[in-house]
Amino acid sequence: MERLPSLLSPLSSFRSSVALRPATAARFHIARASFASSTQMEAEHYKFGPYKIDQKEVFYSTDLSYALVNLRPLLPAHVLVCPKREVKRFVDLTTEETSDLWISAQKIGRQLEKYHKASSLTFAIQDGPQAGQTVPHVHIHIVPRKGGDFENNDEIYDAIDEKEKELKKTLDLDKERKDRSMEEMAKEADEYRKLVF
Repeated sequence: MERLPSLLSPLSSFRSSVALRPATAARFHIARASFASSTQMEAEHYKFGPYKIDQKEVFYSTDLSYALVNLRPLLPAHVLVCPKREVKRFVDLTTEETSDLWISAQKIGRQLEKYHKASSLTFAIQDGPQAGQTVPHVHIHIVPRKGGDFENNDEIYDAIDEKEKELKKTLDLDKERKDRSMEEMAKEADEYRKLVF
């Protein structure tokens, strides 16, 4: 089976030290991005709070984070980036997880904005139930934006909040946006795997 070339090898073992005090240094490690063979990937499943995410929905993965296509996207290319470790709140992430999560979001956002000919990006985190988080697993929403996609720009935050609430509803009550099929999500994930992160 053909493997994708690793374009990130120069970054795979990047480490830097930042002096905090003369006797103390913090080490930051950027996790290695990987694109495993389909045989490896079929055996893997990812956790998203109480949900089991099929490997076909995941299009990007590092040692610490993964990105998946959205079951109910607000706009084309609305994706999620999550830590691999099940962490409920942003403050509970390690420094390495935080760094890797945001570096992954930056890379993914850059490529999706270009690919979808968007002009901006919305990055959003709902951290805790009172902030609208319904899946108890930290995740960053990445939404490529184009002019006029929402009448009032801040409506996107209400839409994200509503989308989170819809996850708890049954399909019978959700008439406007339906869950996408596994085939639709797998096709989108395959498309995004071809992008250079």
